[in-house]
Amino acid sequence: MSETLSASELLQSAYALARRLEEADIWNEIRFFREDGVTILARVPGAYWEIDLLEDGTTVVEVLRSAGELEDETSIERLISELSDKTTH
Repeated sequence: MSETLSASELLQSAYALARRLEEADIWNEIRFFREDGVTILARVPGAYWEIDLLEDGTTVVEVLRSAGELEDETSIERLISELSDKTTH
């Protein structure tokens, strides 16, 4: 799509999608991570969706799926450490 959406139109689209997700009993949250769009985060069993509605009219969806492996609380320190190691390099 090549038309540019106004901020109002973009928010209306995000709100309409969020309502559709809620009607389907899918948890969602509207967030603002990008300068050129609005992000809707959605959680369903075993997956997490990042839906970006962009001002140029396009929609980009990233689906992050769980491998189904559960870890105990000892993994928290390891995960934080791994992230810290990646951000300092």
